[in-house]
Amino acid sequence: MCGICGIVDWTGKQIESSRLVAMRDLMTARGPDDAGLYLERGVGLGHRRLSIIDLSAAARQPMANEDGTIQLVYNGEIYNFLDLRKELLAAGHRFVSRSDTEVLVHGYEQWGIDGLVKRIEGMFAFAIWDGGRRQLHLVRDRLGKKPLFYRQTAGRCVFASDIKSIYLEADGRLAPDERAIDEFLYYTVISQPRTIFANVRKLSAGHVATFQESGGTVRSYWQPDFTAKAAKSVDQWLEGIDWHLHRAVKRRLISDVPIGAFLSGGVDSGCVCAVMAKEASVTPRTFSVGFADAPDWDERRYAQAVARHIGSDHAELLVDPDVAPILAQLVWQHGEPYGDSSMVPTFLIAREARKHVTVVLTGDGGDEAFAGYSRHLRSALPERYAYLPGLVTGWLIPAASRLLAAMAGRTTLAHNFQLAADYLSGRREALAYSTCWFDAWRRELYSDDYMARLGGWHPLETRRPLLNMLAGPTSLDRALEYLMRTTLCDDYLTKVDVATMANSLEARCPFLDAELLTFAMTIPSELLVSGWQKKALLKRYAQHLIPQEVIYRKKQGFAVPIRRWFQNEWRLPLERFLLSKQACQRGYFRPSTVRQVLQEHAASRRNHAGRIWTLLVFEIWNRLFVDRTMTAADPVLV
Repeated sequence: MCGICGIVDWTGKQIESSRLVAMRDLMTARGPDDAGLYLERGVGLGHRRLSIIDLSAAARQPMANEDGTIQLVYNGEIYNFLDLRKELLAAGHRFVSRSDTEVLVHGYEQWGIDGLVKRIEGMFAFAIWDGGRRQLHLVRDRLGKKPLFYRQTAGRCVFASDIKSIYLEADGRLAPDERAIDEFLYYTVISQPRTIFANVRKLSAGHVATFQESGGTVRSYWQPDFTAKAAKSVDQWLEGIDWHLHRAVKRRLISDVPIGAFLSGGVDSGCVCAVMAKEASVTPRTFSVGFADAPDWDERRYAQAVARHIGSDHAELLVDPDVAPILAQLVWQHGEPYGDSSMVPTFLIAREARKHVTVVLTGDGGDEAFAGYSRHLRSALPERYAYLPGLVTGWLIPAASRLLAAMAGRTTLAHNFQLAADYLSGRREALAYSTCWFDAWRRELYSDDYMARLGGWHPLETRRPLLNMLAGPTSLDRALEYLMRTTLCDDYLTKVDVATMANSLEARCPFLDAELLTFAMTIPSELLVSGWQKKALLKRYAQHLIPQEVIYRKKQGFAVPIRRWFQNEWRLPLERFLLSKQACQRGYFRPSTVRQVLQEHAASRRNHAGRIWTLLVFEIWNRLFVDRTMTAADPVLV
């Protein structure tokens, strides 16, 4: 795991080494073990290294081919690098290191950029400067596990693993993208390729960008495919899951530094840890987080049950409500507004794990591959109730839902009823509806001025092209593809990458192995959701790995008790912060709506915890990156 950055100026202007070093060293946490720099006229590449495979100086970056015409900076792990290395050696290439990095250099020489990206499997973001062709290639892995941001201007391209490095290179003179703000409040995250800053982009998952003096192109090299279903017995499907998961875990145990695993007490992390215990040559280390004063949010007893069952060396981290002092640090680490409050426990467990290991395995991807979310259940409604007349599902129920919504206004009940009706009638837009500041609240929150500046634009516009191209044979297949291409990358993988990299920790996700995912996409949807049972096939597989009490309990999620914190410990300082003169003068929101939301939540009339969290994060972000009146070390709610 590493941090990469670079500046390419096709006018030939010399790159200031001090500027490049500042960009690079802002990412020291991503790579605390070593640093490298490459400079030639008009080109500068920077690298921070977290040493995982081949700890020697031979694996330092930037890494070049024999004649120096190819220069590479790379962040990630290539899990099939040993197989590719053998193929390249047979083709006559010479290697000077044992690292996976060198496979990318010689692989580009041998197969070109398009041939290379089709062969490599893993998590990665890398940049290749081809001096002979005067081209810069930027590449991001299939699912977006590793981030890559870039800013293209006339004759110049700046890129980095961390958006703050691009912000720094621009001397902080980057304007917020007002549509990105709207997206954040609607989805709680900002959808790729947009970022919070105008003219700064995320390279989308599974894409290659090629820049040269005449301009640039961005193209997809991989997309999930749920159209090719296979016919197998249940036992054959279970055997396939077992074979692929064991292979994925075994690949991810290759390391020259200590490895552990996150154990949440759920099915996915439990399966990963159980397989790890079988494949590892030593007793695995596992880590979990709990809340001593909030038993409803505490999963430690389930994690303990799995740890005892598999015989892991288990450690726990207790979290108390006093996390306010690190809120500014968390928002700073993300660099963009990010509205998933599980960023808090994810960061804390990563910090604890880094005291013991350098690499962790996680259960991320199990829900996306095997249908573990409530949205997967809702999306299966059209097939479940296919026997109902079209008049009922296509007209009567939607009409009733609209009537209820008009009567009940902004209530979550009305929103959820309308959502269920839209799922039942097969409306694809239901997959992309907000669960935070949905339309009724969006209209109440935004000031007239901000709404006028949006000019009728709606966050659904970003995702409508994807919704229209979903090609799975069932509604559930289409939901699986949609969530894999949006929420997984924009939310969950972003959270894990930021939390782990801020603590110099590498996270590996066996369920997101390319071959395992390709296999899972061929499973008929009726095996994934059975009755009202989510993730039915994987839970059946898990029966031979982890305790029954863990498998069939209610899904809890990895979260913090912000609802209670906003009503108690944080209530008064939160009001002062969000209704301060500084916050109100931004002009985005109606102060009266913010006050109403805070008061309703404090009085337990409505649960606005998720909405309040987005307002809190957004205000912190503005003070860090727009006003620059706050630093990452400053306390927030005091």
